[in-house]
Amino acid sequence: MVVNGGMAETLQTTPLLRTLRAGHPTARIALVCPTTAVDLADGIPPVDVVVPLAGLRGRRSGGLHLWATLRSLRLDSVFLCTSGSAPATAAYFAGIPQRSGVGGGIGLLLTGRVKPRRSENQAETWLRLAEVAGVHQQLHTPVYEPGPEARRRAVDVLHGSGLGDGRLLVAIAPGAGYAENPSAAASETVWEPERWAHLANLLAQRHGAGILLVGSAHDRLAAEHMKMDLRAAATDLVGEIDLATLAGVIARCDLLVGSDTPLLQLAAAMDTPTVGLFGPTDGARGGAYGPAHRVVQAIAPPRYEDGILNGATMDQIRVEDVLAGIEASI
Repeated sequence: MVVNGGMAETLQTTPLLRTLRAGHPTARIALVCPTTAVDLADGIPPVDVVVPLAGLRGRRSGGLHLWATLRSLRLDSVFLCTSGSAPATAAYFAGIPQRSGVGGGIGLLLTGRVKPRRSENQAETWLRLAEVAGVHQQLHTPVYEPGPEARRRAVDVLHGSGLGDGRLLVAIAPGAGYAENPSAAASETVWEPERWAHLANLLAQRHGAGILLVGSAHDRLAAEHMKMDLRAAATDLVGEIDLATLAGVIARCDLLVGSDTPLLQLAAAMDTPTVGLFGPTDGARGGAYGPAHRVVQAIAPPRYEDGILNGATMDQIRVEDVLAGIEASI
C-alpha cells in the first residue's frame, strides 16, 4: 500500500487495509507512507511493516525514491492510494505484477483501477480497490489502536481534569493541527476562535457538556484566542499530550467537532462520532468516513457582481448550523 498526503490520508486507507487483511489473512502487508505519519501507521493493526518515505507528502509523490523502495520490497501487488502519475510509473518500473490505483491518465500503467464517484469519501474510493484484488466483502470502519498504555494515560487525563464523571463529553479541535501544513491550512480552513467559544458555551449551557480542547502544538494560538470568549469550564489539552494518548482521550468522548483536520479521521478510527466544518475544501471527500459522521459544508455564493467566481469560506458557517448538526448526532 502506498499513500501520500499525511495523517488524514493514512487513516483513510485503513478500511482498505482491514478488508485486504480479511481477504488475504496470510499476506504480508507493507504500508509505504509519509515520514510525518509513521508514528500513526505503527498503530494500524492490519499492517505488518511500515516503510516511511520523506517524498510522500502533499502533492509530492516520491519519484525515484519510491521506485527504489518498491523494488526493494519485492512485492506481488501494490495499491496506490495517491494521486499523480509518478507512483504508478514507479510501481510499473519496479516490476510489480499487480498494480491497482485510482484511474485517470495513468490507466495504462495499472492492471486494475477504480474511478472516484461524485460526493464519495476518499476512503470509500480506495476501499473499492479491494474488488480489484478479488475481495468483495468490505470492512468499512476505519481503525487505529493507540495501545493499552496510551488508553490508561487517557483515563488518567480525563479523571485528572474532573471530566470522567459520565457527563456528555465533547472534544473541540479549534485549529488545523496535524495537517501537513497547519499554518497555511489555518488561514482558510479553520473557523474563527470566537465562534468555537460561542459553540462551547451553548453546549455547556444547553446540554451540560464537558468541553475538551484538543490539537497539536500548532493550535496553541487558536486555543488561547478561543479561551478569551469561553465562559464554559473547559480542559485545554492542545499540544499537551502525545498523539496516542490523544487518541485514547478522543475514544472516550461522545463527539469530536473540528474544521478540516486529521483529528476527524482519528476520531472515526476510534469509533467516536464527528461533526466536521468545511469551507473551501470538500467535506464529502475529506471528512470522516462512515454514517456516524456529519459534515457542515459552506456553500459558495454564485458569483461576485463582476462575474468572478467566489469560493466558499468558513465564515459562511453559522454557530446555529453546527449546533444543529451536533444535536442531531447526540
